[in-house]
Amino acid sequence: MSHVSIEQRVDRLHAGGIIDMHFDLPMDLYEKRAQPNVLATEFLPEFEAGGMGIISAAIYIEDRYLPDQGLQVALDQIARLYTEAEQSKRCVVCRTHEDIARALDSKKIGFLITMEGVEPLGDDLDLLRAFYELGIRAIGLTHARTNAAGHGGIFAASGSSPKGLTPFGRDLVRECERLGVLIDLAHINPAGFKEIVDLTTKPLIVSHANAREFYDVERNISDEQIKMIGQRRGVIGVNSVLVSPEQETSTLDCYVDHIQHIADLIGIDCVGIGFDFFEFIYRQWPESKKKWMAEKLTTPHFISDLTNHSHAKNLTRKLIERGFSDGDIEKILRGNWLRIFEEVL
Repeated sequence: MSHVSIEQRVDRLHAGGIIDMHFDLPMDLYEKRAQPNVLATEFLPEFEAGGMGIISAAIYIEDRYLPDQGLQVALDQIARLYTEAEQSKRCVVCRTHEDIARALDSKKIGFLITMEGVEPLGDDLDLLRAFYELGIRAIGLTHARTNAAGHGGIFAASGSSPKGLTPFGRDLVRECERLGVLIDLAHINPAGFKEIVDLTTKPLIVSHANAREFYDVERNISDEQIKMIGQRRGVIGVNSVLVSPEQETSTLDCYVDHIQHIADLIGIDCVGIGFDFFEFIYRQWPESKKKWMAEKLTTPHFISDLTNHSHAKNLTRKLIERGFSDGDIEKILRGNWLRIFEEVL
């Protein structure tokens, strides 16, 4: 196939907008809150170059703000996102699947606000409703640490807490399902994962994770867990940061191996994208913080040609090269997440 026709295929596949289910945008907007138009200057060019349509903007609270400032920082992050989206004129916050469809149709970039770790809620279930009204539409109960709802999966092959959810965690899961908030199983420990599956009936998502088959840590997901998501007609977003334990094998091909592996296990309808582009944040950190992350969590291995949203077309080219059909690529880039939004939001 000629180069031109591959590029035409890529452009056509990107025309409907790509959906990325995990991006730590609000955290960065909050840290730069003294600067105007951070979104328009630092992010929008990359979003547009990659043909992004919908991006999940994840509220995450760093250790240094806990326990006292979690709620305040979360609210500030949401405020910054709304303010910056409005100032950019190109971005809009979406709350329903109709909002999402409108954003894609009008070629705007839509944000879906998500929460990574429920630390901002403390152990107060009423705050879930308040955050829902502010636009939160997907919630992952934990990051790597333990909180009032449950325990995170650690960045090692074993050793996460053997305990499942707390009573508060169980109440939270039931209330998310009642409200129409997507329950995200990224980062939760294996016991919590299983318990959430047992407690719920709607499709479940894993916004950003990789297969333990290729990188065996509890923060990633096992074949058994992948099958649980498949049985619920959920979707798993493949993460760009934990594709392999070694830097030299952290490649675009390896990223596609994860997509292929999940599709082989549970079908092409259950795999999507959760890039989790983190390099821009990591790059800003002092060496001391990078060292802390290496000791406490892991050293991230970034894929050289997939480090930010402007690289999204590299993935699409690779999927074409690996023999995926246009219909299947469209599902991975957008269609599967759209089905979930329509069913739950």
